[in-house]
Amino acid sequence: MKGIAFILPPLALLWTSASQNLGAQCVQGDCRNGTGTYLFKNGDRYVGQWAAGLPHGKGTYYFASRERYEGDFKFGKFDGQGTMYYPDNAYYTGGWKENQKNGHGRLVTPDGKVREGIWVAGKLQQETQKPTKLVGESSSPPGNSTSNAGNNGKHNIAGLRNCNTTFCRSGTGYYDYPDGSRWIGEFQNGVPHGKGICYYANGDRYEGHWAKGAPNGPGVLYSGNRATGAVWVNGYVMHEMDSEEVVPNSPVQVEPSRGVKIYAVVVGVGRYTAMPSLRYTDDDAFRFYSFLKSPEGGALPDDQIVILVDENATREKILEKMRQYFLKADKNDVILFFFSGHGLEGCFLPVDYDGFNNKLRHEEIKQILMQSQAKHKLCIADACHSGTLNYGLAAKGPAPVSLSRYYQAFEESSGGIALLMSSKGEELSLEDHGLRQGVFTYYLLRGMKGEANANGDNIITIRELYNYVRTKVREYTANVQNPVLTGAFDDNMPVAFYRF
Repeated sequence: MKGIAFILPPLALLWTSASQNLGAQCVQGDCRNGTGTYLFKNGDRYVGQWAAGLPHGKGTYYFASRERYEGDFKFGKFDGQGTMYYPDNAYYTGGWKENQKNGHGRLVTPDGKVREGIWVAGKLQQETQKPTKLVGESSSPPGNSTSNAGNNGKHNIAGLRNCNTTFCRSGTGYYDYPDGSRWIGEFQNGVPHGKGICYYANGDRYEGHWAKGAPNGPGVLYSGNRATGAVWVNGYVMHEMDSEEVVPNSPVQVEPSRGVKIYAVVVGVGRYTAMPSLRYTDDDAFRFYSFLKSPEGGALPDDQIVILVDENATREKILEKMRQYFLKADKNDVILFFFSGHGLEGCFLPVDYDGFNNKLRHEEIKQILMQSQAKHKLCIADACHSGTLNYGLAAKGPAPVSLSRYYQAFEESSGGIALLMSSKGEELSLEDHGLRQGVFTYYLLRGMKGEANANGDNIITIRELYNYVRTKVREYTANVQNPVLTGAFDDNMPVAFYRF
């Protein structure tokens, strides 16, 4: 079975060689001694705690091949308690040592079969016949502290099965976690899964949907005098049920400058609760972010660019960051908004879209773009129906290149607003397993890295980029997907430059 035979890459080699890998970089936070996000050239990503330049403590490692490890790290290796999720929906939770399953753990196969027991060097050595308490399965919503005092004696469990001693393949029962918390509710394949109540050891209570040892789906957390009704994903609030708050329209101070500055907001959403999940949108966003941080993309400093991915990409947060960054641009500057995720006619869908509320409407985006004083305004979206973001305006009609030459090209262009969308309004935007990206974003980045340099001057303009991307995407999708460029802009508006 794939989950059992899975062999981890040599993570220690990744960490030690990262400084020599020009495509790898810390994209957020402190990747030395603190908490940060690190992106590797091969598309892998680590988010979590660091010590001496190595993952150490709690964190999550996202493989480009779609596996995901969440748990303890020790100097760059999986070590302690953690869970590995596999692309075929299998998962292992339990002990790890030096990147291998080690100690007590449970492997759930894609068909729901459970193999539990003692693992040594990645192999199951002593299998148990009934489920036992796993430290790695205990989970409470972030911010909740737990104690070992327990409060399980207060719960009415008369007539319920004890799923610590009985294998509860389905139906209802109760399960006691090692920290003193108790689940009373539905089970699936021997683990708490479905509707029920979790009584936390610290006195808090969660009522709702549960999976993977944490709130997953709609539910209410009762903590003291406060009740939080929300849609949850792996214990994190994705969308509070009664919240579609208007982003405060507070004034933002314009920062005048003599030269050209580029301000960018990059968004990628894949882990939807009310829509099918997308596989590569978060990677699209991180790759685009990395490009903008590179010299070819403008070498943007941290105070001019922000990336919002998955749980951080709420409607309110996206609009807040667009206002924060775009409205401080002056008449010399460039603003750029990139979105990769689901879209419907007239809107993009942030992570807290619940099927009705929290749409990121195109009108809201256009309003912020229009409010900005920036000379150059660029919106790039890889989303279904993105072509409905349309201003209804017609477009206006070789020496080695350095970074300063790239910024000078903005001064020479008359500017405007350019909207480069991945598809027409009635079309879908496609992801591709072979490319491991959205088709549009794949060719977008290739074009910006030099392949769209049609006239050989090494400055890639918006028109050159569009011509390249449109041709490549149409070819790859057999004309099913047709990128769109609209707005009022100078065809010579630069978007990147090519270095030898």
